[in-house]
Amino acid sequence: MGQCGIPVDRFYGRPMDMVTWDDDNFVHSDPTCHEAIGTSPRQTRRVRFDADSAFSMCGCCRVESLAADAGLADAVFDLVTLLEALQEEDEEAENRQQPYYTPDFLGPNFNRDHWRNLQFRLSVTVEGVRAHPWLHDWARPALTRAAAHTERRCEEQRTLIDTVTLEKAAVALQQREQSTEQLAQLWQAWRHREDWRITTSPDYACYDKDARLHPPPRAGIAERSAATVEASVRLPPIGPDDDGFRLVEPLSMWEIAALAAYKTTADWAAGVITLAAPPVVVQELLHPARGLDITPRATGAARTPQPPAAP
Repeated sequence: MGQCGIPVDRFYGRPMDMVTWDDDNFVHSDPTCHEAIGTSPRQTRRVRFDADSAFSMCGCCRVESLAADAGLADAVFDLVTLLEALQEEDEEAENRQQPYYTPDFLGPNFNRDHWRNLQFRLSVTVEGVRAHPWLHDWARPALTRAAAHTERRCEEQRTLIDTVTLEKAAVALQQREQSTEQLAQLWQAWRHREDWRITTSPDYACYDKDARLHPPPRAGIAERSAATVEASVRLPPIGPDDDGFRLVEPLSMWEIAALAAYKTTADWAAGVITLAAPPVVVQELLHPARGLDITPRATGAARTPQPPAAP
């Protein structure tokens, strides 16, 4: 909180319970706080939140102490998580300016889908802080930066996608011999899987990780089908795993690649992408078994890029 610069002074004067241990340097608002290390008898007293409390409170309870407003604790937690991610993005962007820096796009530690993580963090943060206008106004510059970093990461991935392989996979998927009902059951199980370590989506056989391990030929990057269909896709949220953490990606490798490869505009905060893709790609994205929130745009709709809505 303090290191992120969030204006906690708005909460000065609000009553709260403060828990202390004689042998613990921090104070806590939660008597069961896992960061509390005191072994001596604890003391609990009712105080009014002030600057000294904010400075001496442990990081875990500092968020809990702001729960006087409904949903505020979650909003602050999401905002802090986003701010920490932005610090990493800023450092990485600065490193790229160094003459010795060479990004290893094919290395085992390179995350090709990192834009999805940033987009999701931005989306949930915006949803939370909008309920608290003072916090949203304060966070607006950070939200704008997060959208810019998401765009940069998505464009970065676009350069690594072989659209020829991507479209061949779409053709193969269109020729599969499975009923829509059977496919729908498979996709539903995939989208809502409880074990986030499962990697075999229903389209994995046609577009698996091996399709992304090699740099695409130049023709694969530059070549685009003359005929395209426009569609708008609302990105699904990343789901929780067994421990409640937001880790499970409901989109398959092929879907993520298609979204990045054919994106024309995006409102990253709202999680909405506009595509201009070959018909076979859009047809596959529209397949009812996938259950994606996708809307084809009217034929002849204007293609003039529209600026994204303010976060």
